[in-house]
Amino acid sequence: MPMIEEVEDDSPMVKQEDEPELEHLLKQLTIPPEYSRPEYLSENPLPALETWKRKTIAVLEDIQRIVKLQGTRALDTEARADVVFAVVPFAPVRSGSGLERDSTPLREEWVEERAGTLARGILALPQTSPSLDLVREVLTHNLKPIFKESPHPNLNTETGRKLGGYAGGPMAMQDYYEEQVWKEYPGIGKVVLWCVRHIPEDAYENMWHLIIPPVMTLLDDYEAKHKLQGVYVVQEMLQNVPKDLLKRTGIAGLVQQSLRTCLSHLQSPETAELIKNAIAASLSLILLTTSIGPGSKAPAERFDELSSLLGQGIINDIWLYAEDKPGAIHATFEALPPLLTALDVGSVRFLKSLMPQLAHSLIPQPLLPADRDLQISALLVLKTILAVCSPRIPFWKETILDAVGRCWVGIQDEERKGSNKLPGDEKLRKDVKEQLQSICVELARICPSVIKNEYPRFIKADKDLFQNLLPQINA
Repeated sequence: MPMIEEVEDDSPMVKQEDEPELEHLLKQLTIPPEYSRPEYLSENPLPALETWKRKTIAVLEDIQRIVKLQGTRALDTEARADVVFAVVPFAPVRSGSGLERDSTPLREEWVEERAGTLARGILALPQTSPSLDLVREVLTHNLKPIFKESPHPNLNTETGRKLGGYAGGPMAMQDYYEEQVWKEYPGIGKVVLWCVRHIPEDAYENMWHLIIPPVMTLLDDYEAKHKLQGVYVVQEMLQNVPKDLLKRTGIAGLVQQSLRTCLSHLQSPETAELIKNAIAASLSLILLTTSIGPGSKAPAERFDELSSLLGQGIINDIWLYAEDKPGAIHATFEALPPLLTALDVGSVRFLKSLMPQLAHSLIPQPLLPADRDLQISALLVLKTILAVCSPRIPFWKETILDAVGRCWVGIQDEERKGSNKLPGDEKLRKDVKEQLQSICVELARICPSVIKNEYPRFIKADKDLFQNLLPQINA
């Protein structure tokens, strides 16, 4: 760490009453526990909560003013930790992996847009800069007392190691779910995420016992919304955590098992995000814990775990039960390309399950509007399969062309009839058509026989309909 010279603090003199005022303001940011049930509030809004939410803007403005007045050394670590703990739940969150990660902003029920902007500004101040000491203080002083009330039955909470069995016997999990004090603190998952995001690789060993209990508590909750928070935290943790620490403490297996359980939640509003991110996190964990040196052959363990994720986790646990849940299917399609790329030619063993599912998603269904986003995702999966399973593609060329042709005809019919003229439909149809054309070009490269055999049949059947699908025929 760089040395800090002792220099005079040129910041304005802070009144002695500012510190008690700051403490008072932070207490006003305590989020009412009613917000832990947003599904109830959406049907039964409470005027008092709306009033509180509007007042948080003025409170955050005052906090920002006071913290700015403080010199970088005027606030002690405990006070700065209290600021972080109170303010982070109001900071903007983005889907995919937590704070400020992707392009789709998400706001909780208790956050006004202006409040989110103020919270982000406070967290960007030098006084709240995420030093290791500050992260440790938040974990120790703010988070540990809350999560300690509900110890995870699979963990030694003093070491962060996996236990051989349930602490407390066979009913431990039931007792664990009945005593969840941490749920009285809406937004606490974002604080855990903030801490994990700012822990460097070399600090994990000493902070393991502080990190793992809240992470596993979120990940193993029975509610999908908390599981999703846990998945976001795991995704962030896997960016820096040493793989030997994960394996040595038994947490790698525990996290993998918990992520697999996430794939069985098919009935909640969070299902699609949960499935997509749980698969991505599982893949990252497998690749990390089975990583190899340059030039070395991938271990059989990696192939087995990747195969289990695809075969058991996606095909058996999701596809068999989600026929009427297109959102869940779409989520798996979005997560599949990196998984298939990791499996490489090993994906061949799953073609008998993959191809029919993709074809079903591409072929128009009677009386149902086409789901263009689902079709685009299916086509991206198909392009990945063409890349990694090229030796076996000739055996599947008829299935591929049948689905591609039917999808193309469905779009042409829509355009001819002028149906489904909703905002964005034209662009989505254009995107699907471009992907279909790309599939045909790639299929011709992998399996040149289609240029002489299958493609001419399309042109013979209806040249006007199919000539733009098969541009290479007219070259």
